[in-house]
Amino acid sequence: MRLLKHIVNSDRRTYFIEKVNAPLCKAITILGGRYPKPTREGVGKVVHPNSLRLIDWWEEFNQVWDLPSGLNKLTDALWRTLITKYEHSPNWRNLLDWVMMKAGATNWKPWNPNRQMSLWIGGNNDNRTR
Repeated sequence: MRLLKHIVNSDRRTYFIEKVNAPLCKAITILGGRYPKPTREGVGKVVHPNSLRLIDWWEEFNQVWDLPSGLNKLTDALWRTLITKYEHSPNWRNLLDWVMMKAGATNWKPWNPNRQMSLWIGGNNDNRTR
């Protein structure tokens, strides 16, 4: 039996980095970046309460993670996509609401901010681990 993490991280690592991850990240960055930036006011204003919560999480995410430029562009495109799809589509909204409900109702392993993470700054620059 081969574990998925061993297949991706060892025997086929270069393939997944070059032929899967790189083009996937590029496509998400380009296409997700085409959505307007969701905002609380003005152009791109959202009205759904959970869309506003997602904007808050996006802002907090950017304050506590120190991402390199390329990864920052990717995560911004992902947040834009997530919030835009949530805001405009009941189908996508229902899917995400279901995932959130399942995560809260199960034994989902909680996130541990005390373990070493090279990109985590934890709300202030004194917590940098790199």
